[in-house]
Amino acid sequence: MPAVDPRRFLRPDADRLPRYAPVKPLAALAEEIGVPVAELVKLDANENPYAAPPAVRDAIAAADPRIYPDPDQTALRAAIAAWLGVSPAQVAAGAGADDLIDIVLRLASPRAVASATPTFGMYGFLAAVAGARHVEAPRGAGHALDLAGLRGAVADGAGVVFVASPNNPTGNASSLDEIEALCALEALVVVDEAYAEFAGVSAVPLLERHGNLVILRTFSKWAGLAGLRVGYAVAHAGLVERMMAIKQPYNVNVAGDAAARAALDHRDELFASVRAIVAERERMAAAVGALGWLTPHPSDANFALFDVHGADAAAVAAGLRRRGVLVRRYDRPDLAGKLRISAGRPRDTDRLLAALREVAP
Repeated sequence: MPAVDPRRFLRPDADRLPRYAPVKPLAALAEEIGVPVAELVKLDANENPYAAPPAVRDAIAAADPRIYPDPDQTALRAAIAAWLGVSPAQVAAGAGADDLIDIVLRLASPRAVASATPTFGMYGFLAAVAGARHVEAPRGAGHALDLAGLRGAVADGAGVVFVASPNNPTGNASSLDEIEALCALEALVVVDEAYAEFAGVSAVPLLERHGNLVILRTFSKWAGLAGLRVGYAVAHAGLVERMMAIKQPYNVNVAGDAAARAALDHRDELFASVRAIVAERERMAAAVGALGWLTPHPSDANFALFDVHGADAAAVAAGLRRRGVLVRRYDRPDLAGKLRISAGRPRDTDRLLAALREVAP
């Protein structure tokens, strides 16, 4: 008897669903490149290069893995709310901001989703998973939002608009006036502030006036907890109540919950690292630009996007990789000839510069 093809039980577009292209684990990369993990310079994923304070690591170690996490996230939501000056009823936490994007899309179930491209690939990826059409509104000069294009996308059926601010990979933040203009649209407006702590600007004050505004934040970047996957949404209490109702019950693990709360308790120490990263971003951008064949775009995040001149960006990234220096290159036409480089420690910048001199055209 022939085996049953299991794909016949899947949704009709299952074979056409895209795969998200994440960065590879360090151990796998080290083996591929032939460079020990300790010698890799990882500037491809916008991770925080500094270790969390001892109190945060102690909180992780003290978390009891035998016990299920609090499904209501009571202590974590209260701590986040106190930090941002909102009500705990306006906060929902998740397994990274990606989890919250998925929850919003499942809750809204839009026919179409709009984003201002080039931008974070998870919006288009999760839109496809949700069965929604993804409408791209290309950014204009200086990577500014095309407000008219986003209005047109909403008029064409987009029920959710995603805007990253600061934007990944271009690095620029949107103005509060632009966010307010978007909130006038008949759609949920999701502002992804994964890098807001490096910019020092947030749309949180706009929540009081706009019930259709959802702000996403994360502990991955500024707090250096990317591996624990803790993010959160801040929005109207009525919307958050529904998000909490449909989320996976235990979507924030006990170690992540404890680490995030400890990070908020010790944020002064962590923001010293944030300031160091911002300073190194500026040094790195200036020093790389001074080489004469890469031009940095202004950035409000913990990375910078560079135009590559006189060389193939893919070849440059490959040459750096062979030397143990990892940067991010994209296959999208609107990012052709560009590299995104995370801000690391001073010694990481020095290794980057040395490797760039070796691969210079």
